[in-house]
Amino acid sequence: MIAPMNLEFVFHPRSVAVVGASSSFGKWGQMIFSNIVAGHFPGKIFPVNPREEMIFGLPVFRRIQDIPEPVDLAIICTPAETVVGVLEGCGEKGVKAAVVITSGFGETGEAGKVMERGIVALCRSKGILLVGPNTMGILCPRSGLFATGTHTRPRKGKVAFVSQSGNLGNQLIHWAEQQGVGVSLFVGSGNEAMITCPDYLEYLEQDSDTRIIILYIENINRGKRFFEVAKRVNRVKPVILLKGGRTEAGSLASASHTGAMGGNLTIFRAACRQAGLLEVYVPSELLDLSAGFSSLPLPKGNRVGIVTLGGGWGVVTADECNERGLLVPRLPDRIIESIGRYLPPFWSKSNPVDLVGTQNPDAPLVAVEELLKWDGVDAVIGLGIVGRIELLRLLIQSTREVDRSKPSELLDQMENTLREYEERYATRIVEFMEVYEKPVLGVSLTMTEKGTVRPIPGKRYDAVFYQTPESAVNVLSRMCRYASFQNAVAP
Repeated sequence: MIAPMNLEFVFHPRSVAVVGASSSFGKWGQMIFSNIVAGHFPGKIFPVNPREEMIFGLPVFRRIQDIPEPVDLAIICTPAETVVGVLEGCGEKGVKAAVVITSGFGETGEAGKVMERGIVALCRSKGILLVGPNTMGILCPRSGLFATGTHTRPRKGKVAFVSQSGNLGNQLIHWAEQQGVGVSLFVGSGNEAMITCPDYLEYLEQDSDTRIIILYIENINRGKRFFEVAKRVNRVKPVILLKGGRTEAGSLASASHTGAMGGNLTIFRAACRQAGLLEVYVPSELLDLSAGFSSLPLPKGNRVGIVTLGGGWGVVTADECNERGLLVPRLPDRIIESIGRYLPPFWSKSNPVDLVGTQNPDAPLVAVEELLKWDGVDAVIGLGIVGRIELLRLLIQSTREVDRSKPSELLDQMENTLREYEERYATRIVEFMEVYEKPVLGVSLTMTEKGTVRPIPGKRYDAVFYQTPESAVNVLSRMCRYASFQNAVAP
């Protein structure tokens, strides 16, 4: 058992030593150390390497014991056979925690398992918390610590990632940065020789920066404790997980990857359902759910209002809703009349609300707000209202090529006007969510450069625009399921 508050030394250290720091491009010691320095870690940074004197403008120490100031966290990038000696030096120095990047331990076979048990015993005797071994590192935007092999630095946010695979975890973090998902912390837990997934969950349970927890796991050594902790945490913070090693091929791969064995999938899934955990089946779904859960209010029921720029997407979305247990209720005459004032007489007059490609800039916002005001829906999905600017740019490009009589300033103004409208729409739906406490999920007409999540300064919620209707419906259905679980376990 690890005292949760001790993990503060891992994620919020005042000083960091990188053992095996290097200036040789592409070495682990270079990748980790340059990321910490380039990420502007605000605490003290100490490179350790017996063969170098200066790296990136910082003086290098031969041993960690030679550092004249206290060290909270050591990040170890040296070969496996040297790790015991380095950890002994950490013990002498009084280092509080160590992240062992090095592989070559339990994932390699019995001899590696013996080595791994040895470094755990050593760390326990010296009072050192051990992350890993066989990890790609950690990051925590709030503390300004970016200590991973990949140089991705996502914005501060509410989503914590715990991944037994550093590779997959770093890919998710990179996607999160691209899609605008804010991150509270990431840890590649690796072999979990000492600190295990339940320990990280207990830390995140009381971490005020974390609202959503994302797990990639290949093995659970103490299943009973994991599910007890996960169920408790899940009551207040959604726990979303992807299980690796679900098939025979995946299970064999995970054994050689982190030394894990997959276990019985049927039992695992039954335990997930009992604990209310949200299991997903592909990595991209982790990101979709993290965007929705971290940016939107939870729905209070499963009734959905749909607003669509064109009819086809509305039909597809309504089908998706019904197939995933969501209801698409009929509109009362009062709402039909209110929305109809802004649309041509041939609009659908039903839910989904088909905007029939209107050019009236007020119509989409009126339709969304009228649905949110109504106590007959619990959430709204808006389709194609954002993303039109990408198509307008293509039209403008073609027009510039074939019609030289059109003033360039006029074409630029058209693009700027639509861009400003889409930004204003994103701001208004966030304001609606704060007033009505109902989620609004967008689907972009085209892939945009702004990503899935669009933070609005000073607001509790963010605007969210998915790439496909099925992604938006899947996220909403999972949010409804989680809300139902919360209501069921509420005292």
